[in-house]
Amino acid sequence: MSTSQTLKSVINARHSVRQYDGETVIKPAELQKMLKTAFLAPSALNLQPIRALVISSPVLRQKLTAATGNTSQLTTASAVVLFVNDRENLNEARPFAPANGTKPAPATTTAALDCGLVAMQFMLVAKDHGYDTNSMTGFDHAAFSEILNLDTDRYDPQLLVSIGVAAQPASPAKHKNIKALVDFR
Repeated sequence: MSTSQTLKSVINARHSVRQYDGETVIKPAELQKMLKTAFLAPSALNLQPIRALVISSPVLRQKLTAATGNTSQLTTASAVVLFVNDRENLNEARPFAPANGTKPAPATTTAALDCGLVAMQFMLVAKDHGYDTNSMTGFDHAAFSEILNLDTDRYDPQLLVSIGVAAQPASPAKHKNIKALVDFR
């Protein structure tokens, strides 16, 4: 359920969460609604190569913990979303189907940027719906592909985002002063 907060208040309220309440269930329809909005994010040449795999099964998330350094985010979150680059990027192909036989050269830098845009938009939409998130890049991509039975010729894992309700309020990260980040010429 959207809170319709101002964009600035949503951005200021979003913080990384590493421990969730472990009890909140997010209905697939609500996750799909949030992801539909997230996928309105721009992509290079509007190719839209990013796909999302929602992993809500506690058993499957427990299997994936070893591939993330045993982080509690996977086991206490309501779900985790794996964002991947679809190397084939067939317009209407069913997501997470086996490769069609071709393996185009991966554009990893562009895919990572496209993925980041979709994932960040998802995290902001989730916050607007009253949920907390955390993005993770530090996971064993090959192990995830194996555990999830992903076709590695077609799918390149990029980013993992946990979602749920924080067990305790998250603390804002310390950010550098804007003067250390921006210059004008």
